[in-house]
Amino acid sequence: MVKHKLRVGYVGTSIASYFASEYRQRERAIAGLETLAQEWNFELVAIADEVMSVEAAEQAAERLKAAEVDYLLLQTAGCSIGEQILPLARVAPRMGLWATPEPHPDGDIKLHSFVSMSHFASILTQALKDEHIPFKWFYGHVESEAFQRPFGITIRALTAVKNMQRARIGWFGGLAPGFINMQFEPARLREHLGVDIAAHELGELIDRAKGYAPETAAAAARDIYAAARSVRVSESAAFDRVTRLYLAMRDMAREHGYDALAVSCWSEFQEVYRVAPCMAYGWMGSEDGVAVACEGDVYGAISMYLLNLLTGAQGSSTLLDMAVIDTLNPAALMWHCGVSPRHFANKDGIQWVDHVTLGRKSENVYGVAGDQVFAANTATITYASNNGANLLVVGAEIVERDNPGYAGTRGWFTDFTLNHEPITLHDLVHTLTIGGHPHHYAVGLGDVTPELIEFSTWVGINRIHKQQYTEYLTLNNGQPLGG
Repeated sequence: MVKHKLRVGYVGTSIASYFASEYRQRERAIAGLETLAQEWNFELVAIADEVMSVEAAEQAAERLKAAEVDYLLLQTAGCSIGEQILPLARVAPRMGLWATPEPHPDGDIKLHSFVSMSHFASILTQALKDEHIPFKWFYGHVESEAFQRPFGITIRALTAVKNMQRARIGWFGGLAPGFINMQFEPARLREHLGVDIAAHELGELIDRAKGYAPETAAAAARDIYAAARSVRVSESAAFDRVTRLYLAMRDMAREHGYDALAVSCWSEFQEVYRVAPCMAYGWMGSEDGVAVACEGDVYGAISMYLLNLLTGAQGSSTLLDMAVIDTLNPAALMWHCGVSPRHFANKDGIQWVDHVTLGRKSENVYGVAGDQVFAANTATITYASNNGANLLVVGAEIVERDNPGYAGTRGWFTDFTLNHEPITLHDLVHTLTIGGHPHHYAVGLGDVTPELIEFSTWVGINRIHKQQYTEYLTLNNGQPLGG
């Protein structure tokens, strides 16, 4: 999933009259960080030397610059002088300031680490304020939960930043008809998130799908068929066509180095290839871990890829509509017509079925789509919109109800948070509606809302903020009504 590892620099500053060396502050920090680098999949570039002067700090800064670190973790291993941070502050685009506790609760102070960390933070925000150097502070020894929890959030968030800045999205067939609220400007999207979009005609996928040897398609179809608890598809040839489409998407993503895909799923697919492509999208997500956004939604593909980076899951996130809200027993049915990867399913698993809406009220039947109810789980909902300038950060719980919801891939969501703070269903829906949310939601398993918040902060994009629901009109499109 992660193509580009985060490169983290470490340096520990101090002065000779304190006891950083005697308490082996640097050695302890480096040993612990090396362990975390293995567990969390980042690269560590550590300065093991005693850095006890401005000259030593300058030398360390040159070595770290040469290593091209993405993030500098500066530990005040002991009491430090203010001038030591000046060369180190310019090593990386982002940095952390790290203090550790005193070794003894009384007697002579040995380290003075916390005060020096505060001193350095003040220099960054006061003396160097015009340089706008972003930083986060940490407190605790490397093996402590107090240090590891916030540091882990930072590693995951910055790994996502690095990979998003290098991400490539394959866009096939443009947007689905009428989805003008999901239009974007590639240059502004690149400016905000660094993402590149490569456009293709849908015909490229279809021509490639048609070109696979029968035995190749049949072998893949057997695996897909066997994964479902049942198959209820009216036309057997549709299964072959969708399998071929999966193979085409998989191979084109690999050849072009795409990190996610956005593929328009109607109406050209039905007119040209007589297929509903949902199964191929879901299978790509479950088996290859690659996000495929339906309806040509580039924002959705970016948002799903972001979740995949943060969760570290082997299978991809999914893209859903908020189809129904239950205001009596507050919950929302998050649904789409058959695209979610099968690892979302409860114990009943997934079925392969005819598409539930395409061709309806006509003699046409199109396959193949998934039908599943999501298992109870913790979930994160996000969506990057407005050319990547805005980010939605919602947490929720998926619950199983007696009423499973409408046919397709779906689940009931409740206990919502917005920006890691509890929010009522009415307030959430009001916030989304008056703010003009584009009606798609990327959904991943697990709670990575702290990572999303930190991601948005590091890259400088806006988070969607709460608007309180009232029964009377107070805002129009998020703005006061004009006179």
